[in-house]
Amino acid sequence: MEVSKVNLKKGFIEIYNFGDIKLHCYQTNDLMNDESYILENKDNVLLVEFPAFYDNLGEFEEYVKGLNKNIVGKVFSDHPNGGTIFKNVKGYASEGTVKSMNEGTIKGLVTGFETAFGGAFAKEYHEITDILKEDKVNIGGFELNITYHDENIEIEFPQIKCVYTHMLGHDCHSIVAGESHADAIISQLKNYKEKGYNLVFSSHYTPETLKDVDTKIAYLEDLKEIAKSCTNAEEFKDKVKSKYPEYSGLNYLDMTAGYFF
Repeated sequence: MEVSKVNLKKGFIEIYNFGDIKLHCYQTNDLMNDESYILENKDNVLLVEFPAFYDNLGEFEEYVKGLNKNIVGKVFSDHPNGGTIFKNVKGYASEGTVKSMNEGTIKGLVTGFETAFGGAFAKEYHEITDILKEDKVNIGGFELNITYHDENIEIEFPQIKCVYTHMLGHDCHSIVAGESHADAIISQLKNYKEKGYNLVFSSHYTPETLKDVDTKIAYLEDLKEIAKSCTNAEEFKDKVKSKYPEYSGLNYLDMTAGYFF
């Protein structure tokens, strides 16, 4: 697997060449370390998740158009905003994602981010034209295996033996909604190891390996134990930051503390 890099004005692209399919990973370098993905085969490109800020949308659009391929679709799990570009491309999402856009977590986050980031946040939703079922689907020659979660999806790309999930990040904090959620993530990550994926890619980090999955499992186990030793959110945050002083994503740690306490 060959890997190359293209620097853009704000973000950068990492390109993983799997032969018949190339995976272009766009790291936005925005305030939330958002990551978007482009799959390319000999005829088509498929877009997975979009940048969340206006100042990334232009260079993302320019890069995609520069590939000179037919854009067969845009697939969303957690980031269906940024809808001012590629309006005429088919939009794919699950029933859970659509519900979340209208009345769930996604709506709450978009509203909150619009307030927090003001005019910089690209709040406009993409139009969802096609509902993804929990099944295997082929879009323009790209095979996707869809697994439903409550408000989002997990996407396996069997042709390149990779999987998409919302958050991993082996050296940054994640949003963990309590002990049972931590256990669910651990189970999910152990499944990735059993399947032997080449890469795990997510919405807030560059693609990661199974070694990184092990690191994340250990972190989640630590979170559970630290929480048991604490009586309030501030104590919990202090102990986690002491154990993981180099970790980024302190805003996510704040959210996790709120769920545990």
